[in-house]
Amino acid sequence: MQQVSFYSDAAEPLRFACRLVRRALASGKPVGVCVAPAQAAALDALLWSFDASEFIPHRQWDGATPPAPGEVLLVADAARLPHRGLLLNLAEPLPAAAFEFERVLEVVGRTAEAVQAGRVRYRAYKQAGAALDHFTANG
Repeated sequence: MQQVSFYSDAAEPLRFACRLVRRALASGKPVGVCVAPAQAAALDALLWSFDASEFIPHRQWDGATPPAPGEVLLVADAARLPHRGLLLNLAEPLPAAAFEFERVLEVVGRTAEAVQAGRVRYRAYKQAGAALDHFTANG
């Protein structure tokens, strides 16, 4: 059964995602981030500067160059990821390949549109039989 964790009420979803990426890397599983192209550059910059004492290996993945071990891959389409370990979804629509991943982390912002899209994704996972949990990201 797939495990899906929702983190709602994120004031700064991309910054919160950096915290989740750091924790996800500690799990030892391969990590991919599904992010809209308009946000990919901002997330890339945040991952470079998130913690001055720690490097989070990552890149916007082109699908051609093999990933290095422990490298976080940023993609617009989760189906393009070369693994099915852990997916951090920052996109509003449910990624087409979301149900293929062992674990999914969903970040939901505070805007009305983000909340509504998060509810739609939550219902889709629930209908598919995923094990769901929910946390507040505002802390």
